[in-house]
Amino acid sequence: MKNSSLFKRFIIAVAVSVGLIAQLPACAADFSGPADPRDTQAALNAFVSGKPGVGIIAGVVNGKTISVYKAGDLGASGPALNEDTVFQIGSVTKTFTATLLALMAMQGEVRVNDPIQRYLPAGIRAPSFAGTPITLFNLAEQNSGLPRLPSNLDLSNRADPYASYSTPMLDDFLSRYSLTRAPGGQYEYSNLGVGLLGDLLANRANEPYAQLVLQRILKPLGMRHTALSLSRQMRALLAPGQTVDGTAQGPWTFGELFAAGAIDSTMRDMLIYLRANMAQTASTRLEKAMAFAQKPRYPTGLNGVMQIGLVWQTNTASGITWHNGETGGYHAFIGFNRAKGFGVVVLSNVADMNVDNVAIHLLAPRAVAAPKPLPPALAVPRATLQRYTGVYQMTPTFQIAISMRGGDLYAQATGQPALRLYPSSPSAFFLRVVDAQIIFQLDAAGNVTGLVLHQNGVDQPARKIQ
Repeated sequence: MKNSSLFKRFIIAVAVSVGLIAQLPACAADFSGPADPRDTQAALNAFVSGKPGVGIIAGVVNGKTISVYKAGDLGASGPALNEDTVFQIGSVTKTFTATLLALMAMQGEVRVNDPIQRYLPAGIRAPSFAGTPITLFNLAEQNSGLPRLPSNLDLSNRADPYASYSTPMLDDFLSRYSLTRAPGGQYEYSNLGVGLLGDLLANRANEPYAQLVLQRILKPLGMRHTALSLSRQMRALLAPGQTVDGTAQGPWTFGELFAAGAIDSTMRDMLIYLRANMAQTASTRLEKAMAFAQKPRYPTGLNGVMQIGLVWQTNTASGITWHNGETGGYHAFIGFNRAKGFGVVVLSNVADMNVDNVAIHLLAPRAVAAPKPLPPALAVPRATLQRYTGVYQMTPTFQIAISMRGGDLYAQATGQPALRLYPSSPSAFFLRVVDAQIIFQLDAAGNVTGLVLHQNGVDQPARKIQ
């Protein structure tokens, strides 16, 4: 393990699922079908163990059978946890944008190879590289050369980081940005690119993106409780979000990048969406567009096993097509094997990438182990915690700073965010965001001399220097 990857987190929550799904082609027998009911319920129970106010709900489609499982609760102030509870689905929104592109291409409104300049407002210049333009296809395949986020996006508002991003800001970024490589040359996940794609499709249709989604996807499917902005009824049923450390977190809004992550939905509606995407005989125009969007086209690394279509990722060895999404207080996953007729949707009111572990286990229970429940956090005196604060050096360029916030201990690795530690003993602590433990080392006199990071089966010592 490289030290620079310790505790790694990021807004778009993609790398964990890419890694897990890439491991799936171990054995053809691993893909015979989803987890059985007892295993499914046990996996959900393990996920919410020790997490007050966290609920998780999973919908499983296996042939013509649809089953819904749930675990945990949403706290005293939250609604009941059921198929009508509202969650943010984050970047799963991108699959709706991909479906719109496929629909509009099939209807002749756009061509997937059209340069994006064609659909920008007059006076706004699209970046290009040595005369090679960015196309709609490049945005959907996420190989446009545009970065993950625009450089003029201010992320200081952690409660709602995209909210203030406006149309003029996006136009200004595009007019000033210079590509560093040719479009189509390298995969790079980009909220900016898919957010821009939604704008361009709305410009071409001459109607707002939200209206396009409503009229062309939600209404035809009968998804009555899915939207880009919460109605009063939906807000009353919204699960209260929280961070992985248990801090309350309201829903995000997405400003001008709404097409990359702004949709709110329910399990009832997302199961409708899952079944439409899984349709083995695409009979309607919408189902044909969904199948077109899913078709793997471009490698995203990992020896070519993982390939992207229009937004959708597919493990070409296992046949599993998927996407996930995360906002500040929610995590969602949708995945399926169209050929074998099974799939899952998993929604939770916590921004925890381990939701993906649950979902992938439900899809391939023999290939990916079920999550284990976290140990209960013990009460440790504040004075004991205070002794551990300081800086611990693991390598000349990599340190872990231990600090107190309120009555809790936090660890912050070089160049990474601070993450809360939970005591399993007076000197041993675990993290919830990753499977890792920190054990503090004491000398015979009781002085703290260092720590050991246990992660991925490896113990890495660090000496206390401050």
